[in-house]
Amino acid sequence: MAFVQQTLTLNYPQPPKGDVVDDYFGTKIADPYRWMEDLNSPPVKQWIEAENAVTFKYLDSFPMREELRRRITDLWNYPRVTTPFFEGRWFYTRNSGLERQSVWFVRTTLGGAEKVAIDPNRLWPDGKIALSGFWPSADGTYIAYGQSEGG
Repeated sequence: MAFVQQTLTLNYPQPPKGDVVDDYFGTKIADPYRWMEDLNSPPVKQWIEAENAVTFKYLDSFPMREELRRRITDLWNYPRVTTPFFEGRWFYTRNSGLERQSVWFVRTTLGGAEKVAIDPNRLWPDGKIALSGFWPSADGTYIAYGQSEGG
């Protein structure tokens, strides 16, 4: 596999700077990019689209990009299961290969029937929200979980 060095001038979109300043006990801290924290706001979406246009124009110029994508997909496409842990019941995750997120399963005994505890792929099929934590109660009856929007 040969790589070709490319010379390409990239014109990145310049994000506007806001005038937000926080005062922490007399110390003023500027936060000019606070406006970017609202991932659903039209200005943030426009800026992301402009960034993506530059990025994908560059990435799409690589002649071996599709071959690399296929190879990486092939390497990553294998089933994975985590080690079970006991918290009133047995909990573990499994990913069939290319699922966006692993699915959490529960069993009352190690040899017992498994049930889906939580499937983040069904809750958030577009992948914009990630399961960021999983904590069963001491007896395994309840679970608490965290979710992270936008990474």
